Amino acid sequence: MVFPEMLKPGDTIGLAAPAFPVSREKRDAGASLLESMGYKVAMGDCLKHLYNFHEYLAGGAKERAEDLNRLFGNPEVKAIFCARGGYGSAHILKYLDYETIRANPKIFVGYSDITNLHAVFNQICGLVTFHGPMLATEMVPEFDAYSRESLFAAMGMKPGEKLEFRNPDSKPGIRMLRPGSASGQLTGGNLSLVIGGLGTFYQLDTRGKILFLEDVEESIPRLDMYITHLENAGLMDGVAGIVLGEFYKCSNERYDASYDLETFLHDRFAGYKVPVMYHVASDHSNPMGTLPMGAICRIDGERERLEFYREA
Repeated sequence: MVFPEMLKPGDTIGLAAPAFPVSREKRDAGASLLESMGYKVAMGDCLKHLYNFHEYLAGGAKERAEDLNRLFGNPEVKAIFCARGGYGSAHILKYLDYETIRANPKIFVGYSDITNLHAVFNQICGLVTFHGPMLATEMVPEFDAYSRESLFAAMGMKPGEKLEFRNPDSKPGIRMLRPGSASGQLTGGNLSLVIGGLGTFYQLDTRGKILFLEDVEESIPRLDMYITHLENAGLMDGVAGIVLGEFYKCSNERYDASYDLETFLHDRFAGYKVPVMYHVASDHSNPMGTLPMGAICRIDGERERLEFYREA
């Protein structure tokens, strides 16, 4: 796996909208924030011209894909930050120029619907990417200190360096659902997007890897259905370990509110023989930590620690 070069002051950050559109106000505020941090900004055309298809797509599939192709191919651009998730990244996967992307590795940041792009960049291009904050949802209106520090710590790992992921003080500490320790490349992302990739050319290869899962505003029965689908598809069979985010605003309110999310997770993973870690703060709630997808990840169950390694 190729770990992209670190960002330096004065570098150019590309901004892209591979899925949902964003408002002019959030686009401009995000660009101004990055410029105030000492970076230059280059926008993809869909974001520059604020393309908006009925409030749920930031332009046509080919146009959104071409924005990423151009940003990866531009030698002046050292990183690409996604403006927003939502829906639509699956449209563009067949139009991406994977040879250009593989030949021009650079920092790529996003989450949620961007899970699809992490999958193809990790598996097809061999590129480490970053499950982290986005322009219009975390950086604007306020890019909090924890989210900023976690992002730059992950992007700035040096060859041979170890990085411990720590939750912010405002959130519960990392805990274990199932005991044990394990190491492997980190893969995964948003659970419903991982399910959407089953049977496609970008279906996750979880064998020997650490599988990260998070989601937002789903019912407990639907989460149960998704996990069952992963099991029936064989994606849990060879996994080395599992890391779970917060599953923000997921509940059983519609059916039996007394059955809470944490109890469900304990029940659902009770029979697993691999280590299962949870309360990892990289999800749809703020503050948001950053995970380097495709990097070597270690679950230390005894110390309840999550660590990442950048290969020398």
